[in-house]
Amino acid sequence: MRRVAFIRLLTLPFTLSSGLVLGLSAPAFAQLAATQPRTEYLTDPLAIHDPHPRLSWVLETASSSTRDLAQSAYRILVASSPQLLAANTGDLWDSGVVASNATFGVIYKGKPLTSRQSCHWKVQIVDAAGTEGPWSTPATWSMGPTAPSDWSAQWIDAAPTRSSIIITTATYATEDKSVSKDVTAIISAAVAKGETSIPASNNFLGGDPAYGKKKALSFTYSLNGQTFTRIIAENTSFKLPAGPLPVLRKTFNINKPISRAVLYSTALGVYDISINGKPTSDARLNPGWTDFRKRVRYQTADVTGLLAQGDCTLESTVAPGWFSGRAGLFNISQFYGKEPALLAQLEISYADGTSERIISDASWKRCDGPTLSADLMDGEVHDARITLPPTSDPAWQPVTTRPESRNLEPDVCLPVRTFAELPAISLTQPAPGRYTYDLGQNLVGVIRLRVTQPKGTVITIKHGEMLNPDGTLYTANLRGAACIDTYTCSGTPNETWEPRFTFHGFRYVELTGLSSAPDQSSVTGIAFGSDFERVGSFTFANKDLNQLASNIWWGLRGNYLSIPTDCPQRDERMGWMADAQVFAQTAIFNADLAPFFTKWLADVRDAQREDGAHSDVAPVTRGLTYGTPAWADAGSIIPWLMYENYGDTRILEQSLDSMTRWVEWCRRHSTNLYRDRDRGNDYGDWLSIKADTPKDLIGTAYFAHSTDILARSLRVLGDSARAEQYESLHRDIIAAFNKAYVNLEKSADGTSHIRIKGDTQCSYILALRFNLLADELRPLAAARLVETIQRANNHLSTGFVGVSYLLPVLDSINQRPLAAKLLLNDTFPSWLFSVRHGATTIWERWDGYTPQTGPHPDISMNSFNHYSLGSCGQWFVEGIGGITQRGQPSAFQRVNINLDPLPNLDVADISYKSIRGTYRTTWKPTAVGHSARLTIPINCSALVKFTRSAASITESGKPLSAALSAKIRNQDPLTLELGSGIYDFTIAPQ
Repeated sequence: MRRVAFIRLLTLPFTLSSGLVLGLSAPAFAQLAATQPRTEYLTDPLAIHDPHPRLSWVLETASSSTRDLAQSAYRILVASSPQLLAANTGDLWDSGVVASNATFGVIYKGKPLTSRQSCHWKVQIVDAAGTEGPWSTPATWSMGPTAPSDWSAQWIDAAPTRSSIIITTATYATEDKSVSKDVTAIISAAVAKGETSIPASNNFLGGDPAYGKKKALSFTYSLNGQTFTRIIAENTSFKLPAGPLPVLRKTFNINKPISRAVLYSTALGVYDISINGKPTSDARLNPGWTDFRKRVRYQTADVTGLLAQGDCTLESTVAPGWFSGRAGLFNISQFYGKEPALLAQLEISYADGTSERIISDASWKRCDGPTLSADLMDGEVHDARITLPPTSDPAWQPVTTRPESRNLEPDVCLPVRTFAELPAISLTQPAPGRYTYDLGQNLVGVIRLRVTQPKGTVITIKHGEMLNPDGTLYTANLRGAACIDTYTCSGTPNETWEPRFTFHGFRYVELTGLSSAPDQSSVTGIAFGSDFERVGSFTFANKDLNQLASNIWWGLRGNYLSIPTDCPQRDERMGWMADAQVFAQTAIFNADLAPFFTKWLADVRDAQREDGAHSDVAPVTRGLTYGTPAWADAGSIIPWLMYENYGDTRILEQSLDSMTRWVEWCRRHSTNLYRDRDRGNDYGDWLSIKADTPKDLIGTAYFAHSTDILARSLRVLGDSARAEQYESLHRDIIAAFNKAYVNLEKSADGTSHIRIKGDTQCSYILALRFNLLADELRPLAAARLVETIQRANNHLSTGFVGVSYLLPVLDSINQRPLAAKLLLNDTFPSWLFSVRHGATTIWERWDGYTPQTGPHPDISMNSFNHYSLGSCGQWFVEGIGGITQRGQPSAFQRVNINLDPLPNLDVADISYKSIRGTYRTTWKPTAVGHSARLTIPINCSALVKFTRSAASITESGKPLSAALSAKIRNQDPLTLELGSGIYDFTIAPQ
């Protein structure tokens, strides 16, 4: 095995590319290998546009017992073919041996790349002793069609076939049916005029039949020979289906051997696409949600294996989706455009060196398919009796092309995929003909239906998160979202169906309309979300805490669906900015979200106004405001978290103008640097418990925080002059904050006390977390924060804004036991209150359900899958695992680890796979105290702190002074500086 002689010099301390310094000692021999090679965070992406993509890898070694391992250099080869790469010929780029310990963000600096070019690469590592490791497994990336001229495909119209809807009956009545009003004529007249949205409002329905009483609109309509009934709560609305979705088809012939075939496709809407009857991908709801007016993501699939010589068929169905279906609040549809459309370009390379394109154009045909309607919120209607005729049948009509000027970009976000299938755990019949299934888990997705019923049987499938006391579905919290799928049976035995163009948030499913009773296996839950890697694992002896960790994961897994939605069930499902930012660090500790947030931050920038104000949501929809504190600040906070966690300076570069415009907007819309006006919807510490934090205080605190982030970002990017300007502004905002909101008092005995305006937990949390107080005031604010918690009977009172920082702030002020107590509380308000009452995801409200009152009476806002309050999961890693970054952010290259067992949390296994590798702390009691196993990834170092003395600690069975004497950096508190490896400590009790 060859050694690189000059690299030995790098066993001395050396400067990293990020400007940090790592001291390396020469370890015992252990071969390092680069694994998991990725390009722009993705494994073998088939289409990127960046001509200088970033490459990354993770270091591993076969010897788990070796410590202090580090990379001192790397060499990358990029070739134009697998054969050249196998021969170690980097005809596109040979980096040479680069003295660096960088394992991510390594920028390709080779030959210019052209559209559709395939690049094959591998990397070799040199360790700290100068020993070369093996070459990594080969990886690839391909350039997509990077210029508009690379597309010859045309957009083809995929508008549903307009069908006549007949209103049979319509009644506007009170809940108890004591007062009712026939409104059939009113609705029929509206439909005849072309109205597609039916509101259950007094104005629309000709007056209020029962003032002061809750009412609902119930109406029955027929469409394509089928009858449907919908019940619409007062002040919500229902969008009538447009008609059958067309199937778009192109037939073509292949008459010679193929070497490769790649399909580039996308839609205005959501679509699936197949070749010869086989899906080109297992993704769902492509192309996802963007502001289609500003960018449309296209998907790329290698379809070589789906093609064969002879007649072939390319086929697609497009549903309205986010483009022209309902998206967001207020029954908004067609916000981004009127009708769906498809774009497809199949590029075939033949073995003889020739090529061919099959494109979407006027040669395609369309025919009404079995999907009669589809809407993301209202559900999908499918008639299995409908089968497609041969392409020669007159039912296949020519398509219409239409001019579209769209900004096409490759899909850099991981697609939505199925990640779990859940069999029903019970089946009940709360009323004749109504069959209720419990899937045991609140999920985001659809069901797979398997039944044997007579032909023409119409099965109605309803979804809900909870049950009413009588065992029927609780659907009041769905507001204006119908969440109903309808399936008409073909009559074949054991026929199965999964909706393709909708999703729901639910645990319970109700089937009606069956001619005979189904069995428990008739319904399977199909859970899906964006397909990211799970990187966090949290296991405790406390079963309630395990359930809380599971609830956080399931809330993240389903709600991160193309964008970070707030909830998956009601007529909302938007990318609320504050929800995303308060939960972002918890999310990152659970999942590899670098590609997901890269995509969504483009949506955030797209949603920002030219004047700098950020929207409440991204992608933007109609009817919401701009400039709301804590919501708009996500545009600064999440790019910085991307840098902190993934070392991503490119996202800072991309977001810098956006962050600057936001800070300047805040400056212009403040009075003497107080955010006292123009605060949008001004939600404040949303859903706090009898603790109203002043909203101008929250606005000013976040103004300071975003300014601080901007200044830090400018420092990272090397713009010292501008950084100094915003550092000065930051100091001025802090001074304004203290002048307006901080009051220093003295008691009769001369003791100093502090009061921050509002005197709420959130007030002190923000002041401490954002470093808005002078050093001498921090202990006073810390003491008052503890008093506010004690005043609440040792419970929290924070809402969305304060809760995310509560436990980390308590940890930072040496109140870890109090943080642990709050985490383990199971009475209202607390995280475990919902767990004790059967929650399987995080609730929107602390009291979304109580045994005394049932579901919260405010049905307009009572989601049972709403991840924001689950932001406590950040403390699983930082508090229980004890792992925090040290000094300047280093993407977890340099960390602090607190090995101090917590009361009632001393049995735990916390693991986090950072971009550099896996950190893990495992706690358990022993006969002589506690054992703590610590894992530090290769190329990383940790300052490990104990509250015990060295005499009370052993490592791998040896006294600490003998085992790790050279690693001791301090005795009080005892601090070790450790490199990579596994360490087994036994800690005697105090």
